[in-house]
Amino acid sequence: MAKKFFIVSLFVISATAWGADKMVVGYYPSWMSGTFPHTVIPWQYLTHIAHAFIGPQADGQLDVPSGFLYPQLVTAAHANGVKVVVSVGGWNTTYDDNFTALAADSTARRAFADNVKQFCVVNGYDGADIDWEYPGSPTDRTNHALMIHALRQAFDSVVPRLTLSMAGPATNWSGQWFDFEATRNDFDWIGIMTYDFYGNWSAVAGPNAPLYGSTPPNDLGWADFSLSYYRNTRGVAVGKLLIGVPFYGWTFNAAAMYGTSTGNPKAIQEQYAVIAPRLAQGWMRTWDAAGQVPYMQDAAHTKVTSYDDSESVALKAEFAQAKETAGVIIWALGEDLINGRPVLLEAVGKALRPVTGIAEEPAAPLRFALDQNYPNPFNPTTRIRYTVGRVVVPSGALLSGVEGPASSKVSLILYDLLGREVAVLVNERKPAGSYEISFDANGLASGVYIYRLTARPTDGGQAGAFTQSRTMVLVK
Repeated sequence: MAKKFFIVSLFVISATAWGADKMVVGYYPSWMSGTFPHTVIPWQYLTHIAHAFIGPQADGQLDVPSGFLYPQLVTAAHANGVKVVVSVGGWNTTYDDNFTALAADSTARRAFADNVKQFCVVNGYDGADIDWEYPGSPTDRTNHALMIHALRQAFDSVVPRLTLSMAGPATNWSGQWFDFEATRNDFDWIGIMTYDFYGNWSAVAGPNAPLYGSTPPNDLGWADFSLSYYRNTRGVAVGKLLIGVPFYGWTFNAAAMYGTSTGNPKAIQEQYAVIAPRLAQGWMRTWDAAGQVPYMQDAAHTKVTSYDDSESVALKAEFAQAKETAGVIIWALGEDLINGRPVLLEAVGKALRPVTGIAEEPAAPLRFALDQNYPNPFNPTTRIRYTVGRVVVPSGALLSGVEGPASSKVSLILYDLLGREVAVLVNERKPAGSYEISFDANGLASGVYIYRLTARPTDGGQAGAFTQSRTMVLVK
């Protein structure tokens, strides 16, 4: 079989931690318990669960939907070192009206604060996440701050202290909804909902959750602008801010990205688990280099899907690291299940692995490892990360068991399913560390391929040799 030439770019990933652990807060809607129960959640990729939703009543009492309570979820999370907060509110017109009513009444505010505190204590939650979407007037803005102060006072009376957080809008879309200058010290963190920049309200198809953009937003925007808004305009410390990562997208009735969206509705929201299989159904994935997100178009050019995949969510996690934010929030856990695997959650967790406590392998000593490529499936480019560990001196030698020179002969080779060599991606001596290559599969046919990492000690012997293989799927 004739060899083909492919473009492979190599990046060295710094082994230096950012210093502080990053939070990964996964929103867990109660309706996901049937398809993503506590028994299959990969806890190692999470630091917090936000269990959604209970709601407020106008008099400060709580609306707890039937079937919401899930004590096994709380118990399993705590057993795995993951904290659980209860999320109050959500996109719900009734809850929005009830927030307005209770926040305006001092008696109802105190009752609400006491009831949320009591709910957390009785049911084992570590705190509450307030999701009022959204105050609609200057009076609401003032009363929201009073409500938050009441919650903070009530939560501080509990030992250990309950955490208080909120889900915040991406930007100041409809006036200054929230008085962050008055409340920023009350919150342990604020999750910025850096998604839904375009949707069924938009005149054109556009990116759901871009990292970057160029025009100050009205109903548009991007994550970097949102972070700057909170930090520079509203004075919220960046260490209290989390970036939003969506596990869903929007499918528009449009002929092209940024084309006019039509119909009623103009777009529908869909989970990643629904979107991803379309790559095998004739849809074409395109990478938006400006926004650092993908989009997908059907063969008939009548629909465009703006979404996130494993490549773009990893970039969002890396963005959170680089900007030194508190971490990321995810809406919503369980929406990324492909063949039973939460592929996007895995991508986020692995991207944050150098700086969090959610590592699959201990950060030290370095171990040999070959990660799953991302995105996967892909067309035509994908990334592969691997780690070269430190070689252990063979038993019986002087200082046996001690890690020796941090160098190995490394090969990373791509094969087809018949075992024929397709491409040599890496073939050189490497010092211990983590690496990433970008692989361009132009010239390859669609199908399943195997990539194999082999690492041998610098002396060329077999002691300490490592081999691992994974599969990748190219879809054109």
